[in-house]
Amino acid sequence: MKKVLYSALIVCLTVAGFSSCNPQESDSHSFTGTAIAQEAVSWDVTQSDNTFTFRNTSQPLDGVRYYLSADGKKLKEFPVGDTYVLPIKSNGTYSIKMYAFSGNDQKELVWTKDVDWIISSSDKQWLGFSAGKNLLADTNPSIGFWFADGSWSQVADPAWEGSLAEGISFVKSETGDSQWMAQMYLQDFGINLSAGKTYDFSIAIISSADVPGAGVTIKPQKQGDDETAFSDARHPIKAGVNVITLTNCAGFDGGFRLSMDYAGTPTGTIIIIKNIYLAEHNAANVAPEGGDSWTFDFSSDANLLKDADFTESFWFADNNWSQIADPEHEGDMGEYEFTIPEGTGASQWQAQVPFLFEKVNLSSGKRYDFSFVVIADHDIPGMTVKPQKLGDDETYFSADRYDVKANVPTAITLPDNAGFDGALRISLDFGGTPVGTKVHLYGITLQEHK
Repeated sequence: MKKVLYSALIVCLTVAGFSSCNPQESDSHSFTGTAIAQEAVSWDVTQSDNTFTFRNTSQPLDGVRYYLSADGKKLKEFPVGDTYVLPIKSNGTYSIKMYAFSGNDQKELVWTKDVDWIISSSDKQWLGFSAGKNLLADTNPSIGFWFADGSWSQVADPAWEGSLAEGISFVKSETGDSQWMAQMYLQDFGINLSAGKTYDFSIAIISSADVPGAGVTIKPQKQGDDETAFSDARHPIKAGVNVITLTNCAGFDGGFRLSMDYAGTPTGTIIIIKNIYLAEHNAANVAPEGGDSWTFDFSSDANLLKDADFTESFWFADNNWSQIADPEHEGDMGEYEFTIPEGTGASQWQAQVPFLFEKVNLSSGKRYDFSFVVIADHDIPGMTVKPQKLGDDETYFSADRYDVKANVPTAITLPDNAGFDGALRISLDFGGTPVGTKVHLYGITLQEHK
């Protein structure tokens, strides 16, 4: 018969951590102490956005102590009435355990949660068009490769995996460097286009390395006819996310094929292809200014805001222009979030979110690039974006308004702006946004234009 001295166990857990002394099966007739009924052990679990709060609602029993494990390795004493907050930062399965110990008994509660709603880093980025119906959605095309060496002799296909819906990844194997020596194609989509219509196309290519030279060939074309295509241009590819867009392209009568060529891409480069989008032309399909790039690089040392100190200067008002309480908010220029408070008015400038950078000074002799990504859980009807001189409302890069669709990452990119002599203020306004809307701003970036 196995005997365990639970008072010694508690000391061991406190000193050495849960990994050193795992709870063992109870042996209730070995030592005196309180017997613990399972129904005496309970907790209340509540969720608010990406946070779970656990409150110990167990019965306060003589000789019984409660512990919580959040990582399966260590225990923390968790008295009746105490709370524990679990922040959720990524998708996955989470498990929390609570233990009740007495001199001769122990009980356990287990909570598990599968999280799949967190927006990943890549999903925070603008990955292409979204207006209209994606004609490629729910299709299952065949995926193929044709790789050749420098003598045009075919070589083995690269290692690859995935699907159109999930994204396709492959490792660039050794090939020749001439165009069309590293072909990839998707065909047999089961759809037909029309010569009487025009189309918008976009594709996101994530590369682990820069592609030297002219870049990757992207050729959306008529299947079975290499002479009929939207474009067969080559596009520069940098390490990271690259979005390539084509708008208002003349259609054709026939099936659709996407031909690509990765010749010149360094051997061993990992390529991920996501969000291939094809729709009938829609005026809302507008790429961010600045070409194929979705925004400027927040993590770059060139970003003047990456580590800059700032203060907020909220001003929210109701429809009568009477100031109301500031919104709940948290974060930095990498990721900032706030919630539109009750009573916010519907007019422009009734939901102002200014960021003041007193130590970020610009120069009238230089030009600047500015960008960020916004995601909201409700439509924003005309978000105002006004990067300006601190203390001078008449000197600014732009004061344009942007419609933001619910749950669609929207990139705001303002390249090549004339500088000014003075500190920076970023004035944003969300007047008219529904009360309770959660707004997330990502990668707010300012850099000298090159």
